[in-house]
Amino acid sequence: MKLIHCVFLFALALFSAPLCAKGQLQAGPILLQIVPGDSASRLRLSNTGDSPLAAQVRVFAWSQEGGEDKLVASDAVVASPPIVELPPGGKQLVRLVRLGPEARDSDDSYRLVVDELPEGITGGEAKVRVRMRYLLPLFVRAADAAEPNLSCSLQVDKLSCFNAGGRAAQLGASRLVGDSGDAIQLSGGLFGYVLPGSRRVWALPEEIGALAPGEVRLQTVLNGQPATIPLRQ
Repeated sequence: MKLIHCVFLFALALFSAPLCAKGQLQAGPILLQIVPGDSASRLRLSNTGDSPLAAQVRVFAWSQEGGEDKLVASDAVVASPPIVELPPGGKQLVRLVRLGPEARDSDDSYRLVVDELPEGITGGEAKVRVRMRYLLPLFVRAADAAEPNLSCSLQVDKLSCFNAGGRAAQLGASRLVGDSGDAIQLSGGLFGYVLPGSRRVWALPEEIGALAPGEVRLQTVLNGQPATIPLRQ
């Protein structure tokens, strides 16, 4: 299978600016899941523009290796239909069907890549010529997965976080805070994910050197809840 190494600016819906967009693709929800006992979830697509558009939905297995995100084309979950044509004001539900076994000890992680395709292009050229793109997380939930268990360390100019739990850790607005109260903002919104049993590493801004020596903490929003995590150094 084709292997794609990706380092993403994780936004809840990351998209490229339209080249000449008359159609306006909307995709949601911004986080999808297939819960235990179910075999499918639903993605909503709509066209809020004044021209017809076509969209393609692809599913990738999502892992983290060497501190970075990795996407691999997968058929364990499939989109049905994978290509949708939407008239102005049109809406379409896309089923995300799990073909593989249920998740067991920890959640299985996937990324949906939703592309608005240029007019008249639905074949191979569409892979490189897109108008708008959404990257949406999809989790196949395990019934007895442990909650995220995050430990983080500061490594000169990098922040490293390991998740020993069975569910993904979503980090929202984040900043580093020193003993003196000095703070360095890392993200005003979504900072990123640390997948179950995985490590994620982020490069830090040069301002990290301005923090006074001493204990440094990561203040973040962890799966929707405020959290303060001491950093090992």
